[in-house]
Amino acid sequence: MHYILGIDNGGTVTKAAIHAETGEQVAMSSKAVAPIVPSAGWSERDMEELWCANVEVIRGVVEKSGIAPTDIKGVVLTGHGNGVYLVDAHGAPVRNGIISNDSRAQYIVDRWNADGSYRENCKPLTMKSLFSGGPLPILAWIAENEPECVEKTKYIFMVKDFLRYRLTGNAHFEVTDASCTDLYDMVNHELHESVFEKMNAGKWDGKLPPLIDSTDLAGIVTSDVAKLTGLAPETPVVAGVSDISGAPVGVGGTSDYELSIIAGTWSINSYFAPEPVVDDNLFLTSMAPLPGRYLITEASPTSAANLEWFVQKVLRALPGTADMSNDELYEFCNNLAFSEGASETDISYLPFIYGSSMHPHVAGRFDGISNADDLSNMLYSIYEGVAFSHREHIECLRTYTDKLKPRTRLTGGVTRSPKWTQMFADVIETEIESVEVAESGILGAVIVGAKALGMYASVAEAAEAMVPEPLPTQFSPRASFDERYKQWKDAVDYADKKQKEGSN
Repeated sequence: MHYILGIDNGGTVTKAAIHAETGEQVAMSSKAVAPIVPSAGWSERDMEELWCANVEVIRGVVEKSGIAPTDIKGVVLTGHGNGVYLVDAHGAPVRNGIISNDSRAQYIVDRWNADGSYRENCKPLTMKSLFSGGPLPILAWIAENEPECVEKTKYIFMVKDFLRYRLTGNAHFEVTDASCTDLYDMVNHELHESVFEKMNAGKWDGKLPPLIDSTDLAGIVTSDVAKLTGLAPETPVVAGVSDISGAPVGVGGTSDYELSIIAGTWSINSYFAPEPVVDDNLFLTSMAPLPGRYLITEASPTSAANLEWFVQKVLRALPGTADMSNDELYEFCNNLAFSEGASETDISYLPFIYGSSMHPHVAGRFDGISNADDLSNMLYSIYEGVAFSHREHIECLRTYTDKLKPRTRLTGGVTRSPKWTQMFADVIETEIESVEVAESGILGAVIVGAKALGMYASVAEAAEAMVPEPLPTQFSPRASFDERYKQWKDAVDYADKKQKEGSN
């Protein structure tokens, strides 16, 4: 039996899992890497700490699996998109990595949106809306505020490309990740390097590594890395895939117009299609790891990470919950949020603590809270507000096509709670198909790796063979949230209006 090692670096957790070529997961290891928050709206991570976490989880999963390292036929990576990870000529970090939920560059986004320069000079090629966590505004911010970093930088990476560079010593920018950024030309399918000059974003020319396709081999594990990780020297390393493309593949959602929802740090709502969408309001069109296919996406950092924030920043400070394990805390939240009377509240929770692509100037808040509300009501409003943010994005997707299929595949932290999953089915008014996959992002990357390593003829064929059959539909819409959603939208619209009035 042959095996593939998949690695996923999200916004807070690094994971590694080994899968058999038939799809079964053999072992998994994970480690949290805490974000660094030097200032409000900033979200960074120590890149050396991140690399050490990857070494630890790789070694851990190899040891746990009991598999001979020579039977691991390849390594493949996925990870959060956008953000910025910079290295110098020696491969050392130039500064902390910046995660995609960082909002320090919002004033630059506002400036470019106000003068129309990005819309006129770049968007016809990038097919992306500006947002503060994209590499272009972040790099412009660095050029304005930390100009010494520009000189020191040899390569601009996304997170998985940085880690693959550490594994192999080879620098590449993988296409599905590149095409999720404001640095990629979707018309000519090449890097849009002239964007830096067009937007006066700094002297970054020549610092983007060469493009590589998701199913290409990017190099081999170096001997030094093999000693650190327990992998066999010269193990092939596959280019990999963006997390927003990998997760749908990991639950078998490779057909056109099949709605996929990822509810993790980001609210990611997307579908594959044979043609791109070009629309002023669209968040992004990117390349898929499927021939001739595009991924159409509406997204913002407004999903299950809101519950993670509340758990770690609020509940961890309370005597009754401070010593609970993470699993115990989430079970506590789940039980309380769906307890009797929890839904009897007028709170509208706005899940914008990390910002929002649709409402970039509205802060996260509990709107309408009163002295009648308690912890159960607050938790319920978080669960509901996250689901409402997904619905808002999905309503946008439905304006781009009338071909979306009637079932949805949902992945991410939400799926650990059947009651929250049922709420999603009710809120977005569609059946949710359940697939028993522990880590869809890693399995999606492994599927891409299986094609790259010659185990299957195509990504679609690998997905069909490696993804379990969906369970009978368990989550069908059975309650209407229309009135509650209207109340939530009114709260968001009012906050938007007040912000605009205050800025004039």
